[in-house]
Amino acid sequence: IVIIGGGVIGLSTAWELASRGHKITLADSGQFGRKASWAGAGILLPGNASTAIHPLERLEAASNDLHQRWARRLLHETGIDNGYRKCGGVYVATTAGEVATLAGSIGYWDERKIDADQLSREEFLKQFPTLSHLAESKTFLSAWMPDEAQICNPWHIKALVKACEQSSAVLMENAKFELDATSSKIDSVRFEGVGDWLKFDAVVFACGAWTQKVTSELVDCVQMVPVRGQMILYRLEQPLDLPIINEGARYVVPRDNGYVLVGATIEEAGFDETTTDSAIETLAADARRLVPALSQDKIEKTWAGLRPGTHDGFPYMGRFPGFDNAFVSTGHFKTGLQLSPGSAVAMADLIEGKKTLVDLTPFAPSRVLV
Repeated sequence: IVIIGGGVIGLSTAWELASRGHKITLADSGQFGRKASWAGAGILLPGNASTAIHPLERLEAASNDLHQRWARRLLHETGIDNGYRKCGGVYVATTAGEVATLAGSIGYWDERKIDADQLSREEFLKQFPTLSHLAESKTFLSAWMPDEAQICNPWHIKALVKACEQSSAVLMENAKFELDATSSKIDSVRFEGVGDWLKFDAVVFACGAWTQKVTSELVDCVQMVPVRGQMILYRLEQPLDLPIINEGARYVVPRDNGYVLVGATIEEAGFDETTTDSAIETLAADARRLVPALSQDKIEKTWAGLRPGTHDGFPYMGRFPGFDNAFVSTGHFKTGLQLSPGSAVAMADLIEGKKTLVDLTPFAPSRVLV
């Protein structure tokens, strides 16, 4: 099986398939996991399989459970700690619009029986005294989600790469390739500088925001929009004794080693991966307002990543229409890292002709053609 695209979706799919005994070749046009997979903050939202109705909710719940198991397994097999921590997340709203949105989220979590407690102003002050300045707002709503977790994206990518190597997968970075395809099958692939055409049983395209570019000569149903997200990394002398802080589209993610991630913007800027002064200044101002210790002189690095967006917000996961052996797994937008283990298992099930972990019908790329 050949997998084109070495982000977290491609790496996870490769590891799952290799673990099932398949011979894997994983190729990326750049370095593994250095695009959107590297750029995110690694927030993992909890789910509840017993109350999940939509396949996306089922995928979220399954991935949530798998992340815990994968973290233990990756540590055991590779010796690399991917930073999985069930640190909890606090949600704060201080404007009328954000209060309404958070109130709706609290209602949804309650309906889904996902552990989330609405906090009174007094309860918030008692639990998070260092954030007392946020409770001074006349308009205020807060919630505590104890099962929210995080992983460190670069550590997770490093662990997956090593796990794939140990599973005897062939890994190719900075790879240029061409495909030999008929009207219903992709017969072989040739990688530049490698030599002969490589025959395979199946190919999986997991190229993130670039998937439409890569597959446009094969199908026209994979319609992607790259969505830029800019972020800031801070480095403090002492780790923040705080959980993940969520306010609207903004978040602050403290790591155990003193690093803190702040993000993120949502911008349609084509394939431009550069940061902008205005966006970084806005993020930095929000960071100081949320956590005053995040001063300008503590900024270590800034960057941007391109999330793979789709027309309806659902990922593309399934077989290419009209092709027997071509599959796609992409378009997870902001949840690629969160949904990666469940997506890997579901895609491996599909390729093997088994009942899939979740119903993939809503994610089929052919839905664009209906």
